[in-house]
Amino acid sequence: MARGRPRTFDEHLALTRALEIFWRKGYAGASLEELTTAMGINRPSLYAAFGNKEALFRRALDHYERGPAGYFAAALAEPAARAAIERLLRESVAVVTGGRTPRGCLLVQGALSCGAASD
Repeated sequence: MARGRPRTFDEHLALTRALEIFWRKGYAGASLEELTTAMGINRPSLYAAFGNKEALFRRALDHYERGPAGYFAAALAEPAARAAIERLLRESVAVVTGGRTPRGCLLVQGALSCGAASD
C-alpha cells in the first residue's frame, strides 16, 4: 500500500517537460528550480515521484528513447542495411528540424554539459 497523499500531477506530462529542459540545457545546465517549474511540481513531489536529479535524468533518457528517439530502434529493425541507414537519417532529420522538439540530440546535449565529476 502506498504511503502519503496520492499524486495530483500527471507523471507522464511532468516527465515530458523535464525531458524538454534537459534537452535544451543538458544535465548540468538544468537547475532543480527550472525542472520543478516546468514540471508544475515542488521539490518534495519531484523527489517522491522520481528520486533525485540523476534519477529523473535517467527516466528522461528512457522517455526520450521510447518517444522522440524511438525511430532509432525501428531503423535498426529494418531488414537491409541501406533501408536502416535511410530511415535513420530521414527520421533523425525530421525530429531535429520539425519544430516540435529542441534542436539536436538529448544524449549529446547531456554529455556536452557534464564535467569530469559526472563520470
